[in-house]
Amino acid sequence: MKNTHMNESIKLTGQLRLILRDAKTGRIKADDTYKNMVLTLAKNAIADRLRGTSANNRGTITYIGVGTGTTAPVAGNTKLEAELFRKLLSVREISASGDNIAEFTVFFTTSEANGSLSEAGLFGDNASATTDSGILYCRTLINRVKTASDTLTMVWQLTIG
Repeated sequence: MKNTHMNESIKLTGQLRLILRDAKTGRIKADDTYKNMVLTLAKNAIADRLRGTSANNRGTITYIGVGTGTTAPVAGNTKLEAELFRKLLSVREISASGDNIAEFTVFFTTSEANGSLSEAGLFGDNASATTDSGILYCRTLINRVKTASDTLTMVWQLTIG
């Protein structure tokens, strides 16, 4: 029997939390949350992984990058507009706030990612420390200045709902 009333869909959404701290005191200077756009190539990579494709770390997120680009994200983005710095994730885990939330964390020291940061991206597949490598999974515009007196923690959550 065909069920004509079922209209279930799965959506992938995300948000990025930025926590800027004074490196000497540890005092939080800013704590901001930004919604992001999950990009077309990311959805394709996840679908490939579900089909069993694992070559080139398909469907695996490994880096967070920041940049100075200001153009609004669109689904077809394949890289940050002006990538400044990227770093290997410190932690990949299921969020304490829900089993259907993947959480990715990175910590930038005082000597990393300094400048007027206006965009951020989540990278995977064959991503490396090299600019523009791998697949850009998510992109968002941010508004944060980081100096050599600051540390920055970025916590990116992807929710399957």
